[in-house]
Amino acid sequence: MRRTTVIAALALALLMPMVARADEAAGHYNLALQFKREGKTAEAIGECETAVKLRPDYAAAHFTLGNLYRATGDYQKAAGEYEVTVKLQPRDAPAHANLGAAYARIKRPDDAIRELEVAIGIAPDDYESQISLGFAYKQKGDYKHAIEHLEKATTIKPDDAQGWTNLGVARSKTDDKEGAIVALKKALAIKPNDAELHFDLGAVYRRQRKTDEAIAEYQVAVQKDPHYAKAYYDLGVMYSQERKGPEARAAFEKYIEYGSHEDAASRKDAEERLKTFKGTSDGQAAHPSK
Repeated sequence: MRRTTVIAALALALLMPMVARADEAAGHYNLALQFKREGKTAEAIGECETAVKLRPDYAAAHFTLGNLYRATGDYQKAAGEYEVTVKLQPRDAPAHANLGAAYARIKRPDDAIRELEVAIGIAPDDYESQISLGFAYKQKGDYKHAIEHLEKATTIKPDDAQGWTNLGVARSKTDDKEGAIVALKKALAIKPNDAELHFDLGAVYRRQRKTDEAIAEYQVAVQKDPHYAKAYYDLGVMYSQERKGPEARAAFEKYIEYGSHEDAASRKDAEERLKTFKGTSDGQAAHPSK
């Protein structure tokens, strides 16, 4: 009896510090959740980091820490926390889904597809997983599979613009330009004031050589967002093609004004095009673009 009592006492002595650390980790994790609700992301991250140091197998804390890193745009760190989560909980569909989405963000589409396929295998009707899987396939240039999953997403949640937007963009990369227009118009019916959606629709019309429709959508895009540089650039190009010199010049000037972070090639092109307007009395380009 005495030997049994001694063994039990030793076991309890060993267990107590572990229990204490677990309780302390839980306290930090609960504080992290409170900070998260209050929008104090940095403080929430600090508390979560302390929680997982105290208890490395704390799956919920790793998952939340991944979400917090993702909220700051640090997808590399987010992926690391989700990797730990799926090792601890292999059947956790949201963990696989978030890991896949993070992989897609850091341009690891093959890894993203693997994790998202696992997530969908566990929860086939998860909208975000279908969206992320479509995005990952689109990264690889596999538009057939991208469209397949994005169409599935729109059947799961037909009143959300994100699914229709992504589907429209994916279809626009194939020969299904009419299908792209249908999808983007469905997205616009949900979010009519979204400048980027109007730009995307204008780009599809432009590829179809529907000039008037494209210009109209680009015009709406800059009305909704007067600083939308890409739309000004495309407007300038299209006005130039239509021999509308003053309109083209105004659009390129707006692009130069607001496009400081746009790609260098487009900016150089806009600057060169503007030079052709100098010295002309009517605002027409000296050598209009074809």
